[in-house]
Amino acid sequence: MLFIKTILSAAVFTAAFFLSAESPTLTFKTGRVDAVDLSLKDSFETFQIDLNQSLSPNLLIATGAQGRIESIVNDKYWRLGSEGMGTWHSDSKFWLNSGSALFCTEIPQTIQFSTTESNATFEGRGTIILEATKNGGFKFIPLEGKGTISTEKGGTKEIIGGRMLLILGKPTYFGDAYDIDIMLLLKSSRLINSYPTPLPTFDKMGLAIYIQELKLKGKYDALIGDATTNENLQLWKFGKSKDTNPKQSTPKKRFLDRFFGSD
Repeated sequence: MLFIKTILSAAVFTAAFFLSAESPTLTFKTGRVDAVDLSLKDSFETFQIDLNQSLSPNLLIATGAQGRIESIVNDKYWRLGSEGMGTWHSDSKFWLNSGSALFCTEIPQTIQFSTTESNATFEGRGTIILEATKNGGFKFIPLEGKGTISTEKGGTKEIIGGRMLLILGKPTYFGDAYDIDIMLLLKSSRLINSYPTPLPTFDKMGLAIYIQELKLKGKYDALIGDATTNENLQLWKFGKSKDTNPKQSTPKKRFLDRFFGSD
């Protein structure tokens, strides 16, 4: 029943974006990756997609437990992690139903990100992780970049490497912001490490790590959990400890590895 509801929701979003620009093409695949053709309204049957498949707006893409895909098109890198589900309305408009995804570009772009309840527009360049939350919103995590993120109700914010924003609601607004340890995220996220093609922004991510260390002196807020409703955010936040003994960071690292290591 949940899968049918997801298909119907995706079909509604797809209808609004059919006149969008070029569709990305699948350039890497591992594990099981299924699709449903939303234009076949009488028969929502799944099929496995292959390399060079066009990720057209009528396709709802779903990855299995070990499945991952990547598309590199028009200076844009798109990745969908395992157990994720989403639709590319074009190479600049992406709808994420569940799981997590990555977007990367070195060329300034205008990109529209949306989920079942929220949407936001990114203008600029950078390396960004998106993660859908149970309340229909998403986590917007720029690892590095320069530009702005805007929402209908929340206005416009400048992005900061390592500064995660919650994107919530309809009309969409900004939730709380948290500082995420970029180094730990780079080491543990399969969206970064489980693809054959290295991202072109690794040097910029290294600079973002250096800047973050200078500003925060190695002490971070860490976010773990989900958002079941806009008011009930299941977040765990580690306070900024005055103790700089590296042994004290072991529990934080273990938690973050478990969280970000699932894609």
